[in-house]
Amino acid sequence: MPLDVAFHLGRASLNLEKLSLTDRETVSSNDEVDLLVEIPPQLKDLTLDGVSIRWDSEVVHGLKFISLSRIHFPSTKAVLDFLSHCPQLQRAIFRECTTRSTFTNSSYSIQLSRLSFLHIDLGSLEAIDNILASLKGSERSSLSIYLYPSENVGGFLQSQVAGWTSNWNVTPTLQLGGLQLDINTHDLRVGILTLSDPEPLTFTIEGFTRIEETELLVAFSFVVDMLASWARESATIHLKLGNPPYPFREVPTQRLFVNALSRLPPITSLEILVETGSLPDILIREGASSVFRNVCTLSFSELDPSELSENLEWISRTVRFIKAATESSLDEGDRKPKLQKVELRFIYPTDSNEAEYVEVIVGELEGIVGPGMVFVDNGEPY
Repeated sequence: MPLDVAFHLGRASLNLEKLSLTDRETVSSNDEVDLLVEIPPQLKDLTLDGVSIRWDSEVVHGLKFISLSRIHFPSTKAVLDFLSHCPQLQRAIFRECTTRSTFTNSSYSIQLSRLSFLHIDLGSLEAIDNILASLKGSERSSLSIYLYPSENVGGFLQSQVAGWTSNWNVTPTLQLGGLQLDINTHDLRVGILTLSDPEPLTFTIEGFTRIEETELLVAFSFVVDMLASWARESATIHLKLGNPPYPFREVPTQRLFVNALSRLPPITSLEILVETGSLPDILIREGASSVFRNVCTLSFSELDPSELSENLEWISRTVRFIKAATESSLDEGDRKPKLQKVELRFIYPTDSNEAEYVEVIVGELEGIVGPGMVFVDNGEPY
């Protein structure tokens, strides 16, 4: 099959800028076939899934975007050498890849000054650490890593964040316009909102389905403490909550999660993904009102208009809990409520019948938070 592909590519590749190849029969490819021998250097975007090439090929020199999946590299040095041949690289994804061995030269260093995003999954924390120790991105580079079971998850994350902020020149305390924390079933994502760019820098941790609850709690506690160390009085904190990672569904673990979350700097903006068994349910059940006492804006995202009647009671209960939490921290004599805005964000426009029910929901929520404080879809008063 690869020879046939090489033949056809050679005939049709004169102006090729984007190429995607997938071998669905391969579990993990390590056969380096020179598929791209006749492709000129203008190739900019390369996706390979279960297909290996010669990683020192001249054709990779102009790449700006790569996505590599199910590839078995001979060593982490092969990965680094490949990256060193891609000085124009802006976005790189390694997913479900592995390496046979790691590289031990601590002085080896690669600078990718145009890199804006890197996701790295190389089968082990050792291999990931080995790559990132030798890689320098830019001050606008976001990083996503995949966790694997380890007794030293905390130490690994500490090392990666230190490398991200120092080797990559990411300086949260200097660039800070706000901080984000997204918690969902599969990942934790920290976002740094800068004063000069509307898109946040992000540090993402994936792979929760493979690690134990103690490792997940260590990872989460580390993220909370990291945010606390970056925050300052002028920083705003945006918290986004969806379905809990699987280990957080056990009650003892939930309490440890709530204790860790309560160490966050004051949360001024809260976004809730409307899903069954979401994290806010855990917080409400545990009475964690202190987490929400500074919320000014509350958003419910990914609402399905066809399921409004099922979600009304849950939304109302959540709004009441968060409003009460914000009022519990008001100074005596201060009557101005902290919760100033409730948003309902739908995944698609409502039809006429659904719009009538939206009006009912808005009326009920305004009865809780006050008139003119509930917004729908585009942020305009309903």
